[in-house]
Amino acid sequence: MGSNILLKVVAVVVVFGLITIVVVSKGPRKTTDSATAGSLVAVESGPASQFNGLDVGIMGEKEIAAEYGVDVDSPVETMRTLTNETRAVRKENEVIVDENGKLKSEIERLLRMEESMKKRLDQKAGNLEVKQEEKTKQLEESAKATRNLITQLQEQLQGMSRKDDEPASNSQTTAGGFIIDDAGIPQGLGYDEAGNTVDYDQVVWINPVDANVDPRDPSAIKLPKFSEVMSPVSDSAKMLPGKKKQAKEERLIKAYTIPSNATLIGSVSMTALLGRIPIDGKVSDPYPFKIIVGEENLSSNGIKIPNVTGIKMTGIAKGDWTLSCTSGQIFSMTFTFQDGTIVTIPEPGTKASEPLAWFSDTNGIPCITGKRITNAVSFLTGRIGLSAASSYAKARADAEFTRSSSTGVNGTTSSSTLTGDASTVAKNVAIGDGLDEITNWIDRRQANSFDAIYVPPGTPLAVHIVEELKIDYDPEGRKVNHYADLNPRSATHLD
Repeated sequence: MGSNILLKVVAVVVVFGLITIVVVSKGPRKTTDSATAGSLVAVESGPASQFNGLDVGIMGEKEIAAEYGVDVDSPVETMRTLTNETRAVRKENEVIVDENGKLKSEIERLLRMEESMKKRLDQKAGNLEVKQEEKTKQLEESAKATRNLITQLQEQLQGMSRKDDEPASNSQTTAGGFIIDDAGIPQGLGYDEAGNTVDYDQVVWINPVDANVDPRDPSAIKLPKFSEVMSPVSDSAKMLPGKKKQAKEERLIKAYTIPSNATLIGSVSMTALLGRIPIDGKVSDPYPFKIIVGEENLSSNGIKIPNVTGIKMTGIAKGDWTLSCTSGQIFSMTFTFQDGTIVTIPEPGTKASEPLAWFSDTNGIPCITGKRITNAVSFLTGRIGLSAASSYAKARADAEFTRSSSTGVNGTTSSSTLTGDASTVAKNVAIGDGLDEITNWIDRRQANSFDAIYVPPGTPLAVHIVEELKIDYDPEGRKVNHYADLNPRSATHLD
């Protein structure tokens, strides 16, 4: 109990001491704070006076450091800070003023631009209105002229109908009394209708005799050219009695030559390349193919044939099952000139004994890779199944017999005796014979079947020339269109 009382006394003493320290420390701090505030006001407002309460002296740095600590700013530092902040604010104000000026100038420029654009739009709108008015006037004038023309045509039609209704006695007649319109007398012979008067200053067009008139459109007239006028003379000269027809060898003109070992790159297959697989080293009924070489391809290959529009080539194809590709040889070529003349090598009616050329792919491989086409899998599967079924049926029928053999003077003899079911034998024999017949039919059909390699049309190829190609031009040779040289003339209209 004594220890507890002592602790209470000590606690009371400690609390009292703390209260005393707090009261003592607050008295001088208030005086110092008031002095400091007075010193700041004195610095800002002027010298101290006994009447304004600022007569307290300014505290020194040592006193301030001792009272407030080292980090407290002095009045001088405070003034410097305020001065710097004021300068910063002034600079910011100047920047804001400059930016406001720039914004004002930009706004004025945009307003001027808007005003100028508005003026231009108004001007364009006015121009469009003027043009629209002009177009409207033109359309009205055109419509008015069209109406006038229609009125004139109607009047002319009415006049013609009235003339048709008049009796034939009013028509102009010849000296013999015949009606000119019915007689079909042409114009220009003095018997024209009295109503068609011609002024001396008026020009009247009359078709020439040799004008080419289209009967479907008589208003379309094609005047003859000088070459067309002279061509009948040259044709007549050819038909003179003393003129002999030249032989083909004499009239041939050497035109162009494609040397052997030449290569025509850029050729294209017009048809599919279908190469049959040889059987026993022979290809039965090979499929033909066709290749085209254009005029641009000839020029790009260094073969200048300006009058030849292209070459068509034909040949036969052969397949290779191991390499899965198709090769081919070319036996005929047809050249077409720009005037339609056709030259075929070899000549029509003859066949080339040796190939004129062969083809390869663009990489120079003489066999074009394609797709294998065969029915071997289905054929062998069906063939094996039918043979097995036929053998099984025959074995079942043979099992119904008992076979025996005996040896005698004449040698060994064998015999078979039906010991089983006769219906089973008949049924299995019928099944076996039917399967054999089906097998024979499939074998005969397979003999006409073949395996092939398929290459689609439009495949780029390179044609390799083997034989020298001599291209001769025949002026009297066959052409695609012989009517192109004829001059259609019409003598139905006279002057």
